[in-house]
Amino acid sequence: MRKIFAFFIAVIMFTGLAAPAERVWARTPYTNWEHAMNRSIDWIQNAVRPNPLVGSVGGEWAVFALARAGRVTVDDIWVQGWLADVERVLLEVDRISAQGHNIQHPPSSGTFPGGMRRWTDFQRLTIALSSVGLDASNFNGRDLTAIYKSFIPVHERHALNMTVNVDTFALLALDAANKEGCREQFIGRLLEDQAQSGTWSLGTFDLDVTVMAAQALAPYYHNDPAVKEALDRALNWLRAQTFPDPESTAQMIVLLTALGPDFAQEAAYYVQWLLRWFDPASGGFRRPTPNDPVNHMATEQAAYALVAYWRFINGMTHLYDMSDMFEGGSRDIPELNLSEGIVGLPARHADVRPVAVISPGRTFADIQNHINRQAVEALASRGILGGRSESLFAPDDTMTRAEFAAAVTRALNLPDISSAVFNDVQSNAWYFRAVGSAFFYEIAGGTTDTTFNPGGTITRQEAAVMIARSARLAGMNTDLSNIEIINILAIFGDYRQAANWAWESLAFCYREGILDDYEFYIRPVAPITRGETAEMLYRLLDRANLLQEAYHGEA
Repeated sequence: MRKIFAFFIAVIMFTGLAAPAERVWARTPYTNWEHAMNRSIDWIQNAVRPNPLVGSVGGEWAVFALARAGRVTVDDIWVQGWLADVERVLLEVDRISAQGHNIQHPPSSGTFPGGMRRWTDFQRLTIALSSVGLDASNFNGRDLTAIYKSFIPVHERHALNMTVNVDTFALLALDAANKEGCREQFIGRLLEDQAQSGTWSLGTFDLDVTVMAAQALAPYYHNDPAVKEALDRALNWLRAQTFPDPESTAQMIVLLTALGPDFAQEAAYYVQWLLRWFDPASGGFRRPTPNDPVNHMATEQAAYALVAYWRFINGMTHLYDMSDMFEGGSRDIPELNLSEGIVGLPARHADVRPVAVISPGRTFADIQNHINRQAVEALASRGILGGRSESLFAPDDTMTRAEFAAAVTRALNLPDISSAVFNDVQSNAWYFRAVGSAFFYEIAGGTTDTTFNPGGTITRQEAAVMIARSARLAGMNTDLSNIEIINILAIFGDYRQAANWAWESLAFCYREGILDDYEFYIRPVAPITRGETAEMLYRLLDRANLLQEAYHGEA
């Protein structure tokens, strides 16, 4: 397949890459791409409700995609809700900084909010603010470019900011905002880090990292011989690859449209390649794995890639060139209502985020008459829990500790954490990052100091402890007095069979209605079922105000 793809690209190149954009528009057979663009933009705006929140998915890239398509402006309530969340997160950054912590060198990776702790977070925010015509160097008196615009040698950076992606996005952000910065040094690092093959690398992620680095260098392609030589090598390597998913394909489209009309026919080819993952029923884009639901990240990246192509064929500035947004100067920041657009409880951890509906109407054949049907469908529609197969959920099956940890961290939309804490959680295991996240946020501990027992069946009392810790992270008050604990648990005939360490968590879950108290027994050491897990998580999210408004796209 890879050889066929490379041959097709070679044919395209041979038959004339220099065709102007107007000819591509007239001659291209790909007549459905603009429909897919509009449908995917609709999908994003309807899935991200009531407004975007600071973060990579359902946040800045959603704003960026819609703004560059001309769908939203800074005057839209949807955008202003996002700006209010930006201000809330930045106020938290200000508060932590006032305690003496330096965001350039935090004492730990978790000191600052998850959506605003890395240089790439500030770079992503700069790009999104620029897309609606706001000056990132003066966001309510803050210069958000200050943290990354000066080049710092890699060996002097915090571990969070050492990757080549930092330099890639520094260039993209500075160019988007048209701000002064150490461009020459960032370009120099990218040229220095390029392999002889033409690639840039982060471990095994050569394809995505290479195409993104190439995007950052694209504005300099026609005027800098060293950049041109580096990009030509990168393009030769990229043309030999089979793009395996919508995300990498989308980034290739963004690159080619930034390079100019000489690359028009190649861009048209990759647009068609991207459409193989478009789901006409929902308007979103799916990942390549069989039976995968529409994927939020894939849809956002595909949408803004199609917007990049739309801008390209209509003679507009390229995707990251925001000069069109600053004609006549930057816009003023509207007056923000910090109580507007809040999802979640005021005391929630800044990294806790709602999960949008991505597969409306998702259901399974074996839950139609099941007591936990509503909860299962609500979580499955958000990708928090999946089925055992496309049609079966198996609600009465038990769950492993790893499965439960993954479900809880997905329910709170916590970032993945790569942390080798336990000897029995290998770095190549599917649950490696989920367990790392559950441990990092103190939702789950090990069965010993060095083991997690990921394949062990989780009990009802263990599940209650993880749920209670998750509730605290979500901003709920989980404290109970000893009298309250006894009063709640004493009505159950077997409460003394529960471990003492689980009493407060069990009592909390019964107090909040996360567990039902109509049963006579707690059954603390019995395995919890998949259906019961869905019910507990659903009720937790409901009480923590984390169930976003349902998806309103076309069915």
